[in-house]
Amino acid sequence: MQLTVSGFILIPFFLLTGLYIMRMTRNKSFTMYQKITIYSFVFYCFSVLYLTFFPFQIQTGIYANQTPWLSLINFDPVLDFSALPNLLMLLPLSVYYFLFKKNATFVRAVLLSFFVSLGIECFQFLTNYFLGGWRGADVADIVVNTMGAALGYLLVKTVLTSETSLLHKFKLYS
Repeated sequence: MQLTVSGFILIPFFLLTGLYIMRMTRNKSFTMYQKITIYSFVFYCFSVLYLTFFPFQIQTGIYANQTPWLSLINFDPVLDFSALPNLLMLLPLSVYYFLFKKNATFVRAVLLSFFVSLGIECFQFLTNYFLGGWRGADVADIVVNTMGAALGYLLVKTVLTSETSLLHKFKLYS
């Protein structure tokens, strides 16, 4: 049996999350800029979920994955132009981390992105191995995602060093 789950399954969860956040931020004293930060972060999270896990395939029976588990991991860290989307995928994560946390540091942003990327790749591997999906784990993705987040943090830190920057209005702390 082969079943494909579309990414459109995320739409109700996205809408419910948006409604929940609207309800939670209604009585708080967030500015319009801070609300944009919060809502865009939710949209970003759902976008990453959609891009990394959907369409989700489940294969059982004769269609099940019969590939040895070790061959499901690409250990080759060779980078080419196909790595550009991965470089850009977690770049916003470190920007949001900087906007959310007052004591954000470069090391913490890189560690956060590394563990998020590692979690994505582990989940892709496990779903591929146990459910016969088609997403594979790739060591190069972890490296490039982490590099993208480091680049994002350095970029936002450079832009936000000036006190006249418009981005200061988007921070959730003062």
